[in-house]
Amino acid sequence: MTAAQLELLDLPPELILACLLHLSFHDLNSCLRCGNRLLHDIIANSVLLRYRREQELAGVEENPFFRSTSGISDRLADLRNREENWLGFSPRSTRAIPLDFESGGIYDLASDIYLVGNTADPTTGLCTAIKYVYTSPGSDLPEWREISAGRSIIDFGTALEEHDLIAIVTYTPHDSNPQMASIDALLFHLSTGAPHSLANNPTIHIHDVERHRGRPGISIEISGDVLALSLLYWEYEERDLDVLQLFDWKSGASRMTPLSIYNTGLVFITEHIIAVPNCLEAKLDILIIPPAKDDNTVPRFVYSLLLPSMKPDMWVHSFQCRGAPNPRAGLNRFTRARFLPRPQDAILLFILHIGNDDVATNHMFVLHRLSFLRLLDVCAKHANSSGLILEWPSWGPVCTRWLNANSLSMQYITTTVGQRMVTIANSAPDQPAPIHVLSFNAEDVEAQRLRKDESIGPHATVRVVEEGGLQLEPFEDTILSLIPFVETRSRELFDYNAVLINDENIVGARFGARHVESLHVHHFG
Repeated sequence: MTAAQLELLDLPPELILACLLHLSFHDLNSCLRCGNRLLHDIIANSVLLRYRREQELAGVEENPFFRSTSGISDRLADLRNREENWLGFSPRSTRAIPLDFESGGIYDLASDIYLVGNTADPTTGLCTAIKYVYTSPGSDLPEWREISAGRSIIDFGTALEEHDLIAIVTYTPHDSNPQMASIDALLFHLSTGAPHSLANNPTIHIHDVERHRGRPGISIEISGDVLALSLLYWEYEERDLDVLQLFDWKSGASRMTPLSIYNTGLVFITEHIIAVPNCLEAKLDILIIPPAKDDNTVPRFVYSLLLPSMKPDMWVHSFQCRGAPNPRAGLNRFTRARFLPRPQDAILLFILHIGNDDVATNHMFVLHRLSFLRLLDVCAKHANSSGLILEWPSWGPVCTRWLNANSLSMQYITTTVGQRMVTIANSAPDQPAPIHVLSFNAEDVEAQRLRKDESIGPHATVRVVEEGGLQLEPFEDTILSLIPFVETRSRELFDYNAVLINDENIVGARFGARHVESLHVHHFG
C-alpha cells in the first residue's frame, strides 16, 4: 500500500488518537456514533479524550499555569470532584478574611482576587489606592496588598488572566486651573504595582472637564487590546460628555470617536462586539468595534434589541450589566485555580431598576453569550446600512432567563462566573438564609433531569427549574423564557449581606455601618 492510499484507520491507534484530539466535542460524538468499533474503542478508552470531554461539558479549560505534576487520570478526578462540590454545595474549605481598614465604595471580584478601594480621603470622599487579596487557598495566609495611584480614584477595571492588568480611572484637578479636572486611566501590572510594560504610555488621558459638572459615573471593561470606558455626568444637565470611548490600551490611541450613550453599563460579547444597555429607550444596543486603522470612524450601533413592553407609566431608571470572564485571546498570568471558566460559554447578567415617580423595583435577567452570538450571526444576514431592530419576542425567550429579584440582595453585580450565578435573600443579615447556586449549563440540566426528582444531599437540595413564564409588575405581558437551569439550595443558613462568586469560590460579605467588615470564602475548587 502506498502512502497516497493510506487511510485514517490504517494508522496505528496512537496516531489516530493524536488526530482525534484536534476534533471538537460534536465531531467526537459523531465518531462514536458512526458504527466503527476501532474508533469507538479508541475514544472510549482514552483518558485524555475523556478529560477533554469533561472539560467541554463543564464549560472550563485547564489553567496552563497551574503548578501540578498530576497525571491525566488524577486531573480528570479533580475536575469531576470540583463539579460535584459545586452541585452539592460541598466546599472543600471555608475561611474568613478580615479587613483591617475601612474600604472604599469601589470593588471587583476577578479571577481569584478580591479588590477594593482603600480608606477614602475625607476631603474628596475618594480612595487613592486599591487593595487586593487572593481568595483561593494557597500556602500563605490571606494578605492584603496594595496598588497606589497617588490620585483620587473614580473606579477601576481589570484583565488579570489575559494581561496582569489593572486600569485605574482617576480624577485630578489641574494645578494651573483649579476649575478644571483631568480624567485619566492609569495602567499597572497587578502583580508588581509597576506601570504596565506593554503600554507605550501607562497613562491614557480621557478628557478634561469643568469641575462644576461633578465626577462621572463610569464603567470600564478590557478585552484583548481594547479598553472600553463609558462616562456619565449624572449631576450635570448637558449630556455632551456622556460617552462611550474605546482605546487601544497598549498604544494609547483612540479606536473611534466618542459615542453618545444614556447609561454607564457595557459588556463585551466577543473581543470585537460590545453590548450597551440603553435605559432611555429600554433596549440593548450592539456595537461592532471598528478596526484599529479606522480610528476616526464615526461609530453607530448596528443592532438594537428591544426589552419586553412595559406598562405606560413605567420606565427604566438604570440598566447595568456584567459578564465574567471577558473574552480573551490567551492566558498570561498565573492564578491559583486549576480550571478556568471558558468566556464563550459564560452567562451575562443584566440588572434593571424599573418604576415611576412613586415606586421602583429591581429586576434581572441572564443572557447566554453563546446563544446570543448565534443570534447576532443571524442578524448579520438581515441587517442593512441603517441597522436592525429586533422586537423582544424574536430574541428574548431563546436567549434570556428572567429571575424574580424582589427579595434578593442586590449590593453587588459580581454574582456570576462562567455559567453559574449565586444569590442570597436581602433579609439574610437579620434572618439567615440559604445560598442559591444557579447553573445555566445545559449539560447540568440534562444530568439533573435524569435523576428524575429533586435531589436532597447532606449539604443541599438540587432541582431543575424548567422553562416557563414570569409575571413582573412593570411589564404588560408574561415574560417567557426557554432556558432552564439547575438550582442548588444550601441547607446551611448564612447571615451575609451579599454573596459573590469567582473561578473557585463563593465569597460571603458582611457589612459594617459604611464598609465591608469581613469576607468569608467557601472554596469549591
